[in-house]
Amino acid sequence: MELDVHHLRLVQAIGETDSLSEAAVVLGISQPAVSGKLKRLENALGQRLFDRGHSAAVTPTPTGELLLSRINAVLPLMEGLVRDIESRADRTAARIRVGGVCSPILSHLPAIVAEHVPSGEGASLVDSDRRDLVVDLVAQRRLEVGLLKDYPGFGVSVPASVETAVVALDPTMVVLPEDHPLARHDVVRLEDLADVEWVLPSPDSSRFHEYFHNTCRSAGFQPRVRHISDDNSTTIAAVRSGAVALSQGVCEGHHQVVMRLLADGALERRFVLLWHREGVVAEHARAVLTDAAAAYRAECDASSVLPRYLE
Repeated sequence: MELDVHHLRLVQAIGETDSLSEAAVVLGISQPAVSGKLKRLENALGQRLFDRGHSAAVTPTPTGELLLSRINAVLPLMEGLVRDIESRADRTAARIRVGGVCSPILSHLPAIVAEHVPSGEGASLVDSDRRDLVVDLVAQRRLEVGLLKDYPGFGVSVPASVETAVVALDPTMVVLPEDHPLARHDVVRLEDLADVEWVLPSPDSSRFHEYFHNTCRSAGFQPRVRHISDDNSTTIAAVRSGAVALSQGVCEGHHQVVMRLLADGALERRFVLLWHREGVVAEHARAVLTDAAAAYRAECDASSVLPRYLE
């Protein structure tokens, strides 16, 4: 189940009004429609978000409180991104729009797409780590090209109107304190990290946390995730204090920490290109894909860490 903007608006309206009927007024729909949407959302999540009393009032459950506490931060960012894309489309209708996750490929995509797709004014870039939002924008043809990352067993799901292709398989590096016993090895086995404390990014729609825990269990241990951080500086500080983190191979090294390749392709990711089957990029997709793969390889060659492993 992946939450979208409409789900968040629904929960926010109910939480702010403490009433299904008043939430219906805020959303401009009927109360039965609000009740139906909430019921479907709760069924999909497998948890109740609000308790209904004998009166018209509703009270958030602990899960509802958790969701409400995050909505005020997340929803403005998602709505703002959509507005920015829509306003940019109004101003430069001929411009190709490219968007997706932070990766060694994303920054190259506007130039690659502009070279192969006649667009009049080149291509513009939108950076978003919201995988489900990028898929929706490509499906709605508000982005001509999307770039995502996914994981074995947790691949991205797209509607029939969207085409996908794998750009590259990206190895995962483990980030260790420089005095860690495993730092003397060039390659580290995941099972040798059974006793460490991990720092990971926040859970999101990519389902990386499920992938990580499943992979660790397959390696024979239950990981201890002590820290959650989306800020690189905070993550590196946690590693310097003894935790262990994960990184893309093209990322630069840092003082007092080392990056080592995980053995046997453990926790690798895929970079996936998306475009609409009827969009302007469709007939040029093969050329864009080829150049995107070449850009990824060039970034690997320029990395301060990966060249020792490329052969």
